[in-house]
Amino acid sequence: FVLPVPAPGGPAGFLVAYERQGAQPAGLAVVQHIATVAALRVAMVRSERETLRREGAETLAELLQEVLDPEAARRRLARHSIEGDTVLIVVRHAPDEALLACLEDRPHLLLTWGADRYVLGAPELADAIGALPAVTAGMSRPFRPGAALKVAQREALWAVSKAGESGRPLVRYGADATGRWLPDDPAVLTALVDHVLGEVLRYDAEHESQLLVSVRTWMERDRRTETAAAALHIHPNTLAYRLRRFGVLSGRDLSSTGALTEVWLAVQAAGALGLTD
Repeated sequence: FVLPVPAPGGPAGFLVAYERQGAQPAGLAVVQHIATVAALRVAMVRSERETLRREGAETLAELLQEVLDPEAARRRLARHSIEGDTVLIVVRHAPDEALLACLEDRPHLLLTWGADRYVLGAPELADAIGALPAVTAGMSRPFRPGAALKVAQREALWAVSKAGESGRPLVRYGADATGRWLPDDPAVLTALVDHVLGEVLRYDAEHESQLLVSVRTWMERDRRTETAAAALHIHPNTLAYRLRRFGVLSGRDLSSTGALTEVWLAVQAAGALGLTD
């Protein structure tokens, strides 16, 4: 006998029963009963998983809002089998069904936040997520369960923006050489950005200009003006003007190696703080 195990959306599987030679046949009714019991068990498992998924989303939201004390956070995470080194991953442009399928048998918390999916779990999750088709994702550095997530959130958002710019499926924060030179303290990063880029950021905000974006694009393309202008969809002369204007406002001569290095680190710090797209 072959009977489907019913479940919402279609059979969860099929039950195959054989009559053993020499044994008293149980008959179709018993096989149907077994299939019904299996269907109830499947429903229970799915309900338990859905409950854990909702609890996980609530826990992750509270962790991001920093309303849980470290001990309570560790207890919540232990309930989801999340212990040891943990990372935060921001996922964009991944089909929901594919993301859920790759996470299904791995301990994790999942939260939808706007257009992004936040995933918290072991660092090994990055390999599975990075293998999804057409995915764009960024991963924070590892941290211990119960730690505040503000820094990890900034790191993951910076990394996912870099993944989008580079076309890579997943970027790990700190994997590039620049990230190693940046301090972890948000206050120090903010001071660096304000000291080097403060006037530029204020000018961009007041005039709706794109001086910082233009300089960042130019630097990311190894200071090739024509290539950067094409990426920005502007004329090379327009980009040259923006670079000069940036130099005046920031007080940094971009032809100087020292000034260029300082500006590049400040631009990376601005990205880590979420001040640039």
